[in-house]
Order: sequence, then structure tokens, then C-alpha cells
Amino acid sequence: MMRRLVVVAAVAITLMLAASPSVASSRVATTVTTTTPPMPRTVSATSPCPSGPVTIPATHVPASGLVEVDLDTHRRFDPIRVLPLDNPLATSIAGGFVYVSYMPPGPKAGFRVARINPKTGAVVRSAWFPGDYYNQPPVVAYGSVWVVTGLCKFQVVRMNQTTLAVTMRTPLPQDLNNSYLFPVDGAFWLASNVSASLARLNPRTGHISRVLAPELVPNSQVFGLASDPKSGLLYVSVINQNVAHSQATERFDPISGSFLVVPPPLGWVYSLFGVAGGVLWVSEGPGNMSHFAPFSATTLTPLACARTETCTLSGFNGNVVAVVEDGMLAFEEAHSPDSGTGYWRLECIAGPSVSTVATLQLPSDSASFGAPTSPPPLLALGDGYLVTFATVGTNGGSGVAIFPLDPRCVP
Repeated sequence: MMRRLVVVAAVAITLMLAASPSVASSRVATTVTTTTPPMPRTVSATSPCPSGPVTIPATHVPASGLVEVDLDTHRRFDPIRVLPLDNPLATSIAGGFVYVSYMPPGPKAGFRVARINPKTGAVVRSAWFPGDYYNQPPVVAYGSVWVVTGLCKFQVVRMNQTTLAVTMRTPLPQDLNNSYLFPVDGAFWLASNVSASLARLNPRTGHISRVLAPELVPNSQVFGLASDPKSGLLYVSVINQNVAHSQATERFDPISGSFLVVPPPLGWVYSLFGVAGGVLWVSEGPGNMSHFAPFSATTLTPLACARTETCTLSGFNGNVVAVVEDGMLAFEEAHSPDSGTGYWRLECIAGPSVSTVATLQLPSDSASFGAPTSPPPLLALGDGYLVTFATVGTNGGSGVAIFPLDPRCVP
């Protein structure tokens, strides 16, 4: 089962966790409508790539040293493998394998997916998908690998998990947000861009049905979507663009069809990151004053921070990234020490106590004006591995480095 729960988002923030005001809640019934989109086209396409895996050896490690450092114990982690890969975009880890979407150079935009065995270095590559590049992680769920591809008209592509051969293509209606697929309750869930509704995609047939959120009024739309694979629940942020303070945070149970609707505290909820240890992480606040805050995944009420030192994670100039992955909140922040080389700090946060369980220094091969390079190095963590961007070869080529994950970051 795919472990990345949310899309990576960078914001200029100072982490100030909210107190716990009294928040009203209500439960309403689900309204369900079903559409009949064009039948999906099932194909028996085979990849033009070699049928067998290709072994790529570890390559030269830059002089700066690709190492991961525990800032508490000063333990150093060397990479298991450093692999060349053209313009890596996004990564997921599932079943002990690393799946990377990457963008080969060429006159036309497009991307491929690589399946990497961290232990042997064997790599299987997918067919090339034309159109705009897709910078979201491949989703590994229901025995297949899934990506979204296209430029103006998008489609969900299903691939064989072993060979990465294409087995089905499902066109997406234009109103659906194609940025991410949430595997919950035996299906994929997407949100509409133009209304307060969710879409359920059947992974076997490609059939798409609709579920309307309770706040379905003119000009209301889904503004954020997250999931918790352990509980099978979806979390939705709904907003009316033309009405001030009209946001609502909702918890949707796909099995019962019920919604728990809770008005959030004053302030705009911009993003929902996901659930880790019973905590729903959100980004709230207006503009550059937005900050990360923990909410109860059960009641959707804000949680107070028990330890002040764990609540002072801060960043500037957009050099902060938060992602919920493998049941852990990974809070990635840029630092600029006096040496001017810069590095990225990763905080692993878990549990209802909202405490930091490990602080890691991620490798950064070069610096610009004393700050780390962008994008940040973290690509994925899970299954005992941590994957980062890497510079490989003697000519500054791109690639990925696979590290062992600090055991404390494993929930």
C-alpha cells in the first residue's frame, strides 16, 4: 500500500501551535450522485524498454559527502546506493522497492517511472509518458502502480507493479483535480476543482462516481484533501471563495457515507497534510503568516503543544517543507550555518504528544548565497529507507541516494 499521504508543500512559516478552543461539530447524511463517464480504454501495451531489469552500479559520491547525520547522537549514515537518474521528480516507497518518476531530457515534455531494488540496484523502467511532467509520487496500491499523465486532457494510468507495463488508461473529467490519488476503501479518491464534491475511481473498471460534501452551495469547492489509510477516513477542507470565514473541515467515512463537519478556528486553512499518530496536520493562517498546526484526527479540534521546544520549528523564504509519510510527519527546514555551505534539517514527529523523535541533517551538495539548494533533498521515507536527491558522477549529473532510515523515524 502506498504510504505517502499528501502532496509536498512548501510555505514560509513559523510553527506556532494553536490552543484548544471549544469547537462545535455536527454529523450530516451523505448525498451521493453517480455519473457515467466514457468507458476506460484497457490496453495491452508493453514497454519499449528491455524486458529484464538493468543493474546500475553505485557511482561517484561528490567530495562534499553524501551523508545523513543524527544531530542528537552525531551518528552518520552512509548511502546504501547512489544512482544516476535524469531529473528525478518524486518518489514513493512500497514493498521494499523505490519508485521514482523522472524526466529524461528531450525536445518534448514527458516522464518515466523507475522501479529500484535498493538491495541489488536492479532498475525496471516504464514507457515514456508524453505531456506535462508529473511531479507527484507514483501511487502503489491494489497490486499496481498508478500515475496521472497528460497536458490538457489528463488520464490515470495503471501499470503492472513488476514490469511497469501499462495495463489500463482512464480519462479524467476536466473538473477533477489531477494532482493526487488517495487510495482508501478499495478505490481512489479525487476532489473536484469547481464544486464541493469528491470523486471515487474504481481501480478495476475505471468507473467514476461522485459524493457531494454537505457544504455544496454556489461557489463552494474542496480546498484541501488528505487521507488516513489506517482508519480508511478522508479529511476535506471546503471553502466558499465569495464568503468570509466560510471554511469547514470535514471527516468523511467512505463506508458509512457520513461526514463530521467542524468549523475551524479563525484563520484560513490552506492545506491538509495528513494523519500521523492520531494527529491531523494542517497549514493555517493568512498569507505569509501561515503555520503548521496539529488537530485531533478524531474530533478535528486543535491540539495544544506539550513541549515548547518541539513547537519552535521555523523557516524563512519558503525553505520549509512538511509531509506526512509512512505514519510520520517529516518537517524539513533549511539552515545556513556560518560555514555558508547550508544543509537541510529533518524533524521526525509522531504521536498525539506532538514530539520530535529524531532530528537528521540531510545532505546538500551545493549552496546558493549560504542557503541550501532548492528543491529540498528529501524525496521519500518508509520501509526502513530514506531517499534524497543526489549529485552523481564527476560532471554534476542528477540522481537519487538511498539511505537507511533512522529507526526512531519508524512509527
